[in-house]
Amino acid sequence: MDRLPPDASRAAMRAHVDECLKRFERTGATPFFGFWQIAEVLWKQRAGAGIDAFFAACEDVLGQLPDELVFEGRFKDRIERTSMAELRRFARTGEVLLPRDGARLYRTGDQGLAVMLARSNGPARGAEWGEFFLWRALQELGMSLLILGDRKNLIFQQGFGSFYGRLNDGLRWIEAQAQPYPFAFYVGNSASGFPALQFAATTAVPNAITFSGGTHHPPEEDRVMVMRDRMNARMPDRPLDVKPLFKGWRGAAHLYYPAPHPVDVIHARHLEDVPGVTVFPLDTEIHQIFPISSTAQLRAAVERLRDDPAAARKD
Repeated sequence: MDRLPPDASRAAMRAHVDECLKRFERTGATPFFGFWQIAEVLWKQRAGAGIDAFFAACEDVLGQLPDELVFEGRFKDRIERTSMAELRRFARTGEVLLPRDGARLYRTGDQGLAVMLARSNGPARGAEWGEFFLWRALQELGMSLLILGDRKNLIFQQGFGSFYGRLNDGLRWIEAQAQPYPFAFYVGNSASGFPALQFAATTAVPNAITFSGGTHHPPEEDRVMVMRDRMNARMPDRPLDVKPLFKGWRGAAHLYYPAPHPVDVIHARHLEDVPGVTVFPLDTEIHQIFPISSTAQLRAAVERLRDDPAAARKD
């Protein structure tokens, strides 16, 4: 299946969809990568108009695919399968809380709430498969999912969506969404791990799970040196280290990271002496461990946090 270019026409996308359907009819499944390509192109073309416009475009282009069509994705150590019906349910059932900004609440259980901080500026960041697999896992656990999209990638400093420029108001809003649940926690992936830990340390939602999450800005981190220097110039007073925020904190934070990855090791070990923080090294060199984590792996991570004696919960 040829890769779609970013400026693919609607006709080219429809031809791609036709190929997905033919593969399914011939073999009983079609590559997950085929769906991902369409989502990637539509995100690049429509994200500027808002998350709702993106979903509407997906509905339009993918409308001919039947609910029973099966997508099969081959990851490093496993095969994932999902149906078009399940993908449609994920796209359609999230309650829009902040229009245009990607804030969606999936009410799939009252036993807890996961607040996923997502960098909504690309297909692998705004609609990650990790978020889809997390949604699956939380349903099994009777928990709900709130996805917060930060289109400007400055959520840790400036806020998000309708609260851009008013971070404290945004944090109070998050607390209000979590209030009905007996247990709540933030989820952060890579760069969004930094605000997940920052918010866990400073709000009434004191628990967090991060995957290859940032914790500070060490000089060894050459991979983001240019971005770091640019942001230092633009926002000289931004937080550079979450560790001081955990003074007097009561909660649980679980940090998953790839043990062979030198920079991720630096980030995780920076907090390993903080009471309530537990680090979990994983035997993989891949930095982006969240998007490739399975439903079962994400469920286990949530259960581990839920059962941690340090985890804060309501009586």
